[in-house]
Amino acid sequence: MTKEKFLEHLEDALQLDYKLSIDANLEDIEEYDSLGLISVIALYNHLFNVNIPGKILRECKNINDLIALIPSEHLES
Repeated sequence: MTKEKFLEHLEDALQLDYKLSIDANLEDIEEYDSLGLISVIALYNHLFNVNIPGKILRECKNINDLIALIPSEHLES
């Protein structure tokens, strides 16, 4: 999966009506709240068959941090 495709999935999971930038800070995304975290956990589980703990997601500061959690075998350059 490309980073851009992941962004599209993330936008859908968070039910955003705007496009995310790869440099976006997560604290600036209003929808990235406790319910958003659950949606992102479900997204990783669905797309990559991995369970990312909420604690790890709360430590992420930006979109690149989320991308870094994607297992390398699932990420295209």
